Amino acid sequence: MRQPILPLIALSAALALAGCGSGKTVTATNESVSGVAKKVADSGLHFAPGRWESTMKFVKLDMQGMPPEADAAMQKAMGKEHTFASCLTKEEAEKPAAKFFGQADQECKYDTFSMGGGKIDAKMSCKTGHGAQSVTMAGTYTPETYDMTISVNGSGPGGKAMSMSMAMSAKHNGECTGKEDAKPGMGG
Repeated sequence: MRQPILPLIALSAALALAGCGSGKTVTATNESVSGVAKKVADSGLHFAPGRWESTMKFVKLDMQGMPPEADAAMQKAMGKEHTFASCLTKEEAEKPAAKFFGQADQECKYDTFSMGGGKIDAKMSCKTGHGAQSVTMAGTYTPETYDMTISVNGSGPGGKAMSMSMAMSAKHNGECTGKEDAKPGMGG
């Protein structure tokens, strides 16, 4: 189930841009993931470098034709929080490399994107190896935090209908410690 997570990580990167210039607004229509990130960076909103601690929780997950044992495992995971930390260096924050957005830029585009005044609202379309997916995101942010609800609808493994919703939140937590789980971005 890695594919539906790609746009979420890309969005997390965009949200980390909310550090400075919080009075700015960025809007986009029919734009690539890296194109939106460039617009955000050019607007004066910057990545907040350092340690970011994130929590993700599945709120809903329906997959057509899922074997009963897989469905039971998914339902058991429902509502449980998954936490991870990432480190964003000052250099990465100021000038992210193209590889930062990896496959999300190839597989997804923003139909609409609006970020400003502490609110974010976006709709993204993705074409993965499993088929087409529609991702909607809505939430709030401050320079040090964000809270978001994300819904994904479309095709899952085997081309079966899939619908999921999750809550995601993160907070900037000082300097990197070297013990973070992963680097932000799509490259791994």
